[in-house]
Amino acid sequence: MAEIDAVAGNQFDRVRSGVARFNRILGDRLAVPVVGLEDSLIATSACPLLSIKFGELRLGEESSLREQVDRRAQNAPFRLFVHDVTGLGIEQDLVRRAERVYAGNEEVATQLASLSPHVESLWSPATILDDRRFEPTSIAVFSFGMAHKMRTDMFQRLQGLLGATGQSYALFVSNANHESVTLEQAEQVSDEVRAVFPGVYFLGNLSDVAVSNYIGWTTFFAAFFPRGARANNSTVVAAMERGAVVITNLDEYSPSYLKHMETVIDLARAERLPTDVATLERIGSAASEAARALSWDRFVERLSEG
Repeated sequence: MAEIDAVAGNQFDRVRSGVARFNRILGDRLAVPVVGLEDSLIATSACPLLSIKFGELRLGEESSLREQVDRRAQNAPFRLFVHDVTGLGIEQDLVRRAERVYAGNEEVATQLASLSPHVESLWSPATILDDRRFEPTSIAVFSFGMAHKMRTDMFQRLQGLLGATGQSYALFVSNANHESVTLEQAEQVSDEVRAVFPGVYFLGNLSDVAVSNYIGWTTFFAAFFPRGARANNSTVVAAMERGAVVITNLDEYSPSYLKHMETVIDLARAERLPTDVATLERIGSAASEAARALSWDRFVERLSEG
């Protein structure tokens, strides 16, 4: 029996899809490439494993998959891992044609048994591989925003300032992915941040209540922008409103209420980070006070003025 030399699937967003995470880990463990359903490797590899959640096939993926499978030489083997059963025609065709069919659970295996004598019931190993503990540190920094907008250079400078304090520190990041940005672009930025900031924990896309709590218990909130903080950067306002000590980057277009060492810390001007409680409380209190003028009530009032 030929060895699996590629994994092909219809899910790639590891944040939103357990199957995408499953496929990526499996490809890493087998040391083979992981590709999409339109990839020609499905047609040319010796024995690809098609790991598909048929219930989540998107427009065009079924025809792409059929095209690549039909291009395979006659009797060329492939294997199939079925995560769910939908009854789709392509699902049944692939089950009948596959050299071996792996079912994600016993229910799936039972539903497929009449289509092929080569069905084998398996499972999904745990897909949580990063089991690092959140070790207590003297300084904790929190950041949230779009993954592709993370300023690697500024996080590198921030790490230098944190290291200069002589205290232990960690960075916690909550990221969302904009629909116009590819998964590969977002992952590249995350990998760059990991490379320059080893003590980083990526937390995924947290809810509002989780973000609010992280802002509340971490020492600093970090948010960096292409040119400088702007009045419509709501992440900064949210952190200031909750009394966070914000580390950001300022320029001539940054709003006047963002003042270095008064309401925020300007990364470019900071020679060291304050760590004494009195200074942190002073900046956080001033930030909260400044943010009162930026509330939704004040905003609606401005819109309602004649």
